[in-house]
Amino acid sequence: MGYLSLPVLIGLIVVSVDSVRNIPSLAIFGNQLPIFFLFAIILFLLPVAFISAELSASFSKDSENGVYHWVKQAYGMDMGMFAIWNQWINSLIWFPANLLFITSTFFSIFFPNMASHKPLVVSTMIATFWFITLINLRGIKESAKVAFVCMFLGVLLPIGTLLISSGLWLFHGLPSHFAFSGGFNFGSVSHSVSALTVIITSFLGVEISAVHINRVANPKRTFTIAMLVAAALIVAIMFIGSIAMAMMIPASHLSLYDGLAETFKVIFNQFGVGYLAPALLGMVVFGSLGALISWTISPAIGMAQAARNGYMPQFLGRNNKNGVPRNILFVQAAIITLLCLSIGLFDNMNDFYWYLISLSTAIYLLMYIVMFMAGIKLRRQNKGHGTLLKSNTLFYGVSFAGLIGVIGTFIVGFFPSKQVLSGMSLSQYVLQFGSGIIIVSMCYFLFVAYRKRSCCIVSENRSS
Repeated sequence: MGYLSLPVLIGLIVVSVDSVRNIPSLAIFGNQLPIFFLFAIILFLLPVAFISAELSASFSKDSENGVYHWVKQAYGMDMGMFAIWNQWINSLIWFPANLLFITSTFFSIFFPNMASHKPLVVSTMIATFWFITLINLRGIKESAKVAFVCMFLGVLLPIGTLLISSGLWLFHGLPSHFAFSGGFNFGSVSHSVSALTVIITSFLGVEISAVHINRVANPKRTFTIAMLVAAALIVAIMFIGSIAMAMMIPASHLSLYDGLAETFKVIFNQFGVGYLAPALLGMVVFGSLGALISWTISPAIGMAQAARNGYMPQFLGRNNKNGVPRNILFVQAAIITLLCLSIGLFDNMNDFYWYLISLSTAIYLLMYIVMFMAGIKLRRQNKGHGTLLKSNTLFYGVSFAGLIGVIGTFIVGFFPSKQVLSGMSLSQYVLQFGSGIIIVSMCYFLFVAYRKRSCCIVSENRSS
């Protein structure tokens, strides 16, 4: 299968987390952006990065790695199944949102008259995901190289363009819509406090590349370096990009799922080079495709680990000749096809986008709660050796900071903005949102029941 190089691994982590599509979601904070950004870094991104790097290094000699393996070592296989189920189902719910961004951006650039044609949009979403699935079937090393190219073209280049554009914006004396605020005025953002879930969403996924650690030379050192470098790049890129956008475009003019397309149009038209917008926005689409490549394969590998432990039929845990869980990927693609078709149930695509983001984030946060608790327990049992965070006090402090951030963000998700509430009361939203979280998360009991039933059948066959 071959080894993943350090640059490719860094690119895989960055593109998993740092998609330019998240920039409008951050820029809507306007002058309050630095405060919320700092909150997200201290209470989420850094804890997740440090703890996942620590756990990956601790189990670097094992044949398997990743959140399923970590939680299994701490709390047993059933809790490991709960963790990987929440990570995997989060990706399944998130895929249509990202596919919607890709297709809406593509059509808004090249075929604006077709951007609201739902059958065409849905068909393109489905075809795109099956194409990504086929890329991943070629193997981790090959798909990681494609993701790395997508990261360069679709993340670094657009962010660099935003930075240069903001400098030219100021140089030409154009009005700035952003100013650093020295304080935190809660009243000015209370109407959109649920957007905190979006800023956390922008940093989800640092840990998913840990499943590839057995494909890395000198994994303990290499993966730790990759994680730290990637985290630094993510912070720098996202902060610079969101500040640049907030400066040039008023927060009230940003749309959640096509804000980037509108932003580049405004910027390039301002400088008289509007013809460049389609090319750059096309590169942004490449960045989102890179994120899809990483997210399509990484959680699926964790689910294949669970299948080999008896939580699903054994054929779902088998790899093809390229070391990829082919059958899991096919099942995943079939589910995504059905979810994309459900877009017809929503009259407003923006509502569809926000609901998917909010639900997938809440479900994923449950996994993070379990991951931090597993890290704490493993350290107490001396199974999580001090590799990066050698001090137990520092390790526990970082873990509890992460727990505070995750639990706080989970609670905030139940208080949406008026934009999301359009057409329903708060109580209706809480009931719908809460029911979705409970139903989806508790589906994991079906896997536990399947394993127990399978074990009973095997025991009966042996006794007979």
